[in-house]
Order: sequence, then C-alpha cells, then structure tokens
Amino acid sequence: MDSFIDYGRSFIQTRGPENAVRFVIESRLEIIDSETGEKTIFYQAASCKSEHTFAKKHLFHKQNYNFLPVFAGENIIIFRSHVPWNENYVTVADEKSDTRNIWGKPEFLLRIANNVKRLEKTEEIIEATHKGLPITGRTEIVYDNGINAIIEYPVKTMNTNVDKKMYQVDTGPLLFPHPGRKMSRLKDFVSIAYIAFNTDYFADFIIEKRTALADGICVPHFSGIIENVPCKNFLYAMNSER
Repeated sequence: MDSFIDYGRSFIQTRGPENAVRFVIESRLEIIDSETGEKTIFYQAASCKSEHTFAKKHLFHKQNYNFLPVFAGENIIIFRSHVPWNENYVTVADEKSDTRNIWGKPEFLLRIANNVKRLEKTEEIIEATHKGLPITGRTEIVYDNGINAIIEYPVKTMNTNVDKKMYQVDTGPLLFPHPGRKMSRLKDFVSIAYIAFNTDYFADFIIEKRTALADGICVPHFSGIIENVPCKNFLYAMNSER
C-alpha cells in the first residue's frame, strides 16, 4: 500500500437499479503471496441493520440483525449477526446472488489522505492524539506460509497517559485474516475483529464468533481472543500540518 485511505471520506458505491447503496469504508486488508507476488485487497464497509428497503412503513426487520459487507474483488462477504446465533452468519455473494443483482457492480470511491506523517515516538503519538489529528494504523503480519497481511484502519479510540508516556490503541471493527485457510473459501478466510496494542511489535485481537450463554443459547459476540500476534504496528497522523 503506497497511499492511505482518507477514512470518513472514502466509499463503496453500487449502481444497482433496485438499490444503489453507498457504504463508508472502515478498514482495508491487503494479502500478499510472497512466492507469486499476487495481491488481494479486501474492503470492509460500515455495518447497518436489517431493513425493508424503501418500504412505506415498518422499515426495520422485527427479528433484526447486524449487516456488515466486505468487498473482495468481484465477491461480497456478508456477515449477519443474528441473536440468537444463526448458521447464516457469513455468506459470500457472487455474480449469481440476489444481493449482487440488486446492488450491481461496486465502484470504489477512494480519497487519499494528505500530509501524512509517521508517528515514531510515543510523545508524537500523544501529541497528535491531543491535537485532534486523524490517526491511521497499519499492522503488518508475516505468516510462516509466505503470506503477508497488511491491515489498515482508522484509530477511533486511543488511550494515553502523559505522565507515564504511554499509549494504547483499542479500535475496530476491522478485518483479521486466517491465511492458513484457503483463499478460495472466502467465508472462512477473514473475521471481523478489534485490535489492541501499546507497542510496535505485537498486537492482540478479539474476533466475533459464536458464543454460548449460560442458558445454552448462542449469540455472535466478540469473544475470540488471539493474543501476542507478532507483527509490526505503525501509526500515522493525517493532515499533520493542522
């Protein structure tokens, strides 16, 4: 990734005759095969609630669920978070699906961030945070099978302690890859997650998964903790001349 998305101003716009939807982009994932050089980019869109689109009344489904689409090339991975858990949690919409037919082909309206400055010292991170500058994170993970993943995301929540000169990112949702699984099975390849880190060499993730309650009912919940993932974390201030 040579440039940074200007989050909040970058969108995925579909052109379907029945519903031309616009989604704001919330994270980007680039998968690189170091052996072949092949790259695949995933764009995670903002979530919404299940609805009766363009109805005259009763716009929300009574049995409502969270709806989050991820655009991966010509396919769309859709996460539906029902309560209780529904086995239809993740599906892939290809060119034959009703979703693709209703929405039409997506157009990626990417705006590039200006005046980007890497924040290398904790003091710089704290200063940019307290100045109210938009901050973007990039987390790079190298896997044993030769797959490299670069996760890019806006930092929505940043913890700081001025006296102790400490910071901690806790943000999401974003895309977490499972490169041990086959790319051909897109529904298994990525999860929706949050990330936390306070240093540049590891991160913890918590993914949404099927979670059992005390009474035996299962719900989708961010409960799958993946700790101490070796990686490289980078933070950048956008519009750094402000």
